[in-house]
Amino acid sequence: MSEKNEINGSNSSSNNLYLDKPCTKKELYGNELFGFGSMQGWRKTNEDFSKYLIPFDNYLWKDWAFFLYLMVIMESETAKNAANIIDKYLLESLNKIQSNIDYNRLNDIIKRTFSELDKHLRGIVHDDSGSVCIASLIGPNDIYLINIGESRGIIISKDGQVLSSTKDHKPTVRKEQQRIRRAGGQITKATNDVLRVENQLAMTRALGDYSLDKHIIPALPDIIQYRRDSSASFVIIASDGIWDVINNEQVALFVSQRASNKSLSEIISDLFDKCLQEESSDNMTAFIIKLD
Repeated sequence: MSEKNEINGSNSSSNNLYLDKPCTKKELYGNELFGFGSMQGWRKTNEDFSKYLIPFDNYLWKDWAFFLYLMVIMESETAKNAANIIDKYLLESLNKIQSNIDYNRLNDIIKRTFSELDKHLRGIVHDDSGSVCIASLIGPNDIYLINIGESRGIIISKDGQVLSSTKDHKPTVRKEQQRIRRAGGQITKATNDVLRVENQLAMTRALGDYSLDKHIIPALPDIIQYRRDSSASFVIIASDGIWDVINNEQVALFVSQRASNKSLSEIISDLFDKCLQEESSDNMTAFIIKLD
């Protein structure tokens, strides 16, 4: 039987985005395969959407699993609609290759799927919202980390070494700066603000955001393909509320040091507490997926 869940967040149009004190109520669950957690934190609303499918389907992809996190930019329609249909789009694309699976083609198939999804969303999204995305497609032999925006995924060993990780799509990244300028875009910085694309976005790729030129802000994922081996123990995908205050190596050690005596959801709960201590001001969402 397929195990499936979706977690919806909400958004606020208020200019005042923050609470007087953080909301530390946590949504936590999991099993021996994975842990999930989400916490509102200092934000007035929780703007995160997540989904998992174990197995990915009951047929050709029954030995695979899919984990997804989307964060709202501005309003809510893009992330909400993407969370509802992204797995269906990906499965449809993958099933077209049927039994002739060339795993070296999966990167291109995934990229094309996200491009088609973004075009479809343009027809059903009725606001100027956008969304970043981090996902993981995990098979018997390979792990794929799929990233659009500033959320992040890492693969770690049992002793807390970072084996592979995605790279954030931010205006501070030289390759992204070059791509944006070639596309006719601009990156600016106002006083006491971060670098922004077209004076608006603090990330360089996104689903949605159709008021901007999609050549400048494409829904083009970068994909990490990692061949599973005996050293890979956990996949961690999480929102920027984590990564803004704690780096890849710190998260890897934090998880590995607790994995022998705590459940994965308990580790996520502790991680949220640590990020609050480190003054994270954003929503926090994370999956920890066990590989061995």
